[in-house]
Amino acid sequence: MGRSSSNSDVAVLTPEAPAASAGAANFYRRFLESVERWPDCVAVEMQRSDPAKPPERHTYAGLRREAESIGRWLGEQGLERGTRCAILASNGPRWVAAYLGTVAAGMVAVPLDIALKPEQVARLLADSGSAVLFVDARHVAAGEHAAAGLHCRLVLLERDPTAKSAQPDVDQMLAAGPGDFAPVATALDETVLLLYTSGTTADPKGVVLTNDNLLAEVEAVFHFIRITPQDSILGVLPLFHALAQMANLLLPFAAGARVVYLEQLNTSELMRALRERDVTLFCCVPQFFYLIHERILKQVKERGAPAQAAFRGLMGVSRLGRRLGINLGKVFFKKAHQALGTHMRFLITGGSRFDAAIGRDLEAMGFDILQAYGLTETSGGAFATPIGRNVIGSVGKPLDGVEARLDNAEVREDEEGPASGEILIRGRLVMKGYYKRPEATSEVLRDGWLHTGDLGYFDADGNLFITGRKKDVIVLSSGKNIYPEEVEAHYEQSPWIKEVCVLGLESRPGEPFAERLHAVVVPNFELLKQKKIVNTREVIRFDLDGLSAQLAAARRILSYDLWQEELPRTTTRKLKRYQIRKRVLEGAATAEAEGAPARELSTEDAAWLDEPEVQRALRVVREAAREKKESVHPHDNLELDLGLDSMERVELLVALEQELGASVDDSVVSEVYTVRDLIEAVRKGMSAGGAKRAAFPGWEAILATDTDDPEVTAITKPRPISTALIFLLGRAVNLFLRDAFRLKVTGMEKLPKHGPFLLSPNHQSYLEAPLLPTLLPWSLWNEMFYVGTSEIFGEGIFRRIARAIKLIPVDPDANLVRAMRAGAYGLRRGKVLALYPEGERSIDGRPKTFKKGAAILSYHLQVPIYPVAVEGFYDAWPRGKPFQKFAELKIAFGDPIHPPKKGGNAEVVYEQMTRELRARVVAMWLKLRGEEPDQAEQLGQAAD
Repeated sequence: MGRSSSNSDVAVLTPEAPAASAGAANFYRRFLESVERWPDCVAVEMQRSDPAKPPERHTYAGLRREAESIGRWLGEQGLERGTRCAILASNGPRWVAAYLGTVAAGMVAVPLDIALKPEQVARLLADSGSAVLFVDARHVAAGEHAAAGLHCRLVLLERDPTAKSAQPDVDQMLAAGPGDFAPVATALDETVLLLYTSGTTADPKGVVLTNDNLLAEVEAVFHFIRITPQDSILGVLPLFHALAQMANLLLPFAAGARVVYLEQLNTSELMRALRERDVTLFCCVPQFFYLIHERILKQVKERGAPAQAAFRGLMGVSRLGRRLGINLGKVFFKKAHQALGTHMRFLITGGSRFDAAIGRDLEAMGFDILQAYGLTETSGGAFATPIGRNVIGSVGKPLDGVEARLDNAEVREDEEGPASGEILIRGRLVMKGYYKRPEATSEVLRDGWLHTGDLGYFDADGNLFITGRKKDVIVLSSGKNIYPEEVEAHYEQSPWIKEVCVLGLESRPGEPFAERLHAVVVPNFELLKQKKIVNTREVIRFDLDGLSAQLAAARRILSYDLWQEELPRTTTRKLKRYQIRKRVLEGAATAEAEGAPARELSTEDAAWLDEPEVQRALRVVREAAREKKESVHPHDNLELDLGLDSMERVELLVALEQELGASVDDSVVSEVYTVRDLIEAVRKGMSAGGAKRAAFPGWEAILATDTDDPEVTAITKPRPISTALIFLLGRAVNLFLRDAFRLKVTGMEKLPKHGPFLLSPNHQSYLEAPLLPTLLPWSLWNEMFYVGTSEIFGEGIFRRIARAIKLIPVDPDANLVRAMRAGAYGLRRGKVLALYPEGERSIDGRPKTFKKGAAILSYHLQVPIYPVAVEGFYDAWPRGKPFQKFAELKIAFGDPIHPPKKGGNAEVVYEQMTRELRARVVAMWLKLRGEEPDQAEQLGQAAD
């Protein structure tokens, strides 16, 4: 499929920014035209990190003088035309002067990534054959290390009193001035720039760009958007990247605009620049716009429910206004616009995938967001969303002079809509090739077309939508192609997930193309701590399962690792999948693996570890840890590093209390995350002298302690009228459900007439909880109670409903001890506790892993557990989906499981009872499905 390169309907050039003249045979000539027309206009402005200091400003005339001083100096060194001159420095006037001076002298600029290690810089210096390396004071040490042993001269862009190098610096060059320097006339096809690819693979390649490539980029973008000397462009992207070169150097200097750089790059300085520097155009990677979106929503949420409702209403009205061509968002959300500067014309994003939902939200708030797409190999941008016809989610149409088509386009099996294929681009802005890499060049440049390696499709209006990278496509054993970026975007909907990377791992050894989906997940620890949730693994698993239920089976994550550090990314925030994959295959837990920061001991931590009380506590911690380690680090996460679940953390707390003679509030387990946090919390509760207390009998002591919590004791208060009314209502509901769902119930006769006992069913749907009690006779109905999540039943009308149905709202993640004591309180008074041992609804209807809470209560309260199996509920109302249909429902009650008498090894009893309970429920469930009970063992092994 091909697409026209015409963009005649978008903004055209203004008289202030004319097209390149015939004499402008190179980019530097184009820069000189701006100098001649606007010599006194500010070209570069550096915002100082100290707000009291005025910004450093360089006019076009001044910037030319600095550039040509450097160009003169380069010529005096006897360097040949075409010599490569590398730049390793932060954004700023001196970086720009070095770049322009190199180009003016007829040499080749080689911008380098400042995030690279000295060894990596050295490899690129050697690969490019650079004879000069410009560095600033911040990177002089890395530059000296990288240039050592190479025929590469180190040149300082600013004075550094700590530098040992005796090489002349740019201050001396600038003092000498340009002299009689004359810019070297270079042909259109001469190489002017060598840009290395960003590093999503382990093999960066040098992209050779010519004068004609750069001029074609400038001309193409000027047919897309109007830029004048009145524009102020904020440049935060590093200038060694193609997107930054285009947006923050080539375009503004060809139009007489002002570029603002930051002396110190952080969020607060960036926001200050937007407010104070009269910024009109801002091009950045998507993550910045996500941050803006997140801040706005957070501020609205903090103002309460009425503000949130008003916000949603205004967003709806604004969206309607946008469809009618009216931007109401600037009126409704004035404060947000003030934060980004009142002169802002367009926000432009590129470099990596942009979340369309966030884009639509920001558009409704009144921001004009344009998307661009291109590669280093296309000199920067090749596509952009047309002004006035912006389709959020697409990257728009080809820029002027660009042709595009799809290669091997085909309709995906799991999708409807346009055919998707590899994006091919042709035009003057396409690179000359890869430096000294003829084989790599021939792979991507064929018959004049650049094979981008990106996959996408065109809609009916010619807008391009990116779906992923060809090399990243995962081929499953079924033959289906999976696009990881789409899967990642789906799972990142979870508020508990900060980042996720989806990989294809071998399903069977020796079959590299038969892959399954594996994910690396970085939890949102900030939100987890805010909500006092320490069961990170459980929360993440629950959300992953829920989100998986919304996907076709082939696109579901089947396994995952949890990492505590951010995923490695390029400067434009693209995932370094090769690095992540390497670490996963080597073992995700190894801190020494590439990309994983080593965890070192600070002096304070080392001193803390030597304290006698800490040594005693660490012995207890090491014994309790499931993940056995040679040494425990103070900042090891109790769950993710030591493998302790919520029950085991409570048991560890009790053991530490015993060891150190302490008494600690039970809620501490919901507030500590690391080994040091826990030990310090216990030390604060030590009695005088820290004497060792008598041994605690674990859960026996915890559950023996009664509670006076009014929400718990309320289940014993008689409410004859309301209870009777609810019972009658339940009977009516039961009659309806029996008919509508063809409900079949077996084994009711096995239940005793009175409590105490536990009912433990598998969990398929929201339907079981309200239906199950309607089956019981009055004697058991009146004794039944629940322990439910406070997130749902903690406030408002649901709190009243909780009281009416005898549900105790407790969040077991944040307060497990309170939840267990609430269950013990009711059982001790002859009540019937309905407890779901899975703790969550099944993702596919099959019983999952059972937790040991029911076994603990049964053993220490000496009450039986009645297993219950349910089937059909998932078909009626599956997790993650709306109500589906009136499916046939089946419920079976089983024979009781009686706990052994106290006195044995409690931990062994918990495991045995939990295993027996699950085996009974699974066998009953399979029987309800008409399957053989001997499959229960296989199902149990799969869940474990």
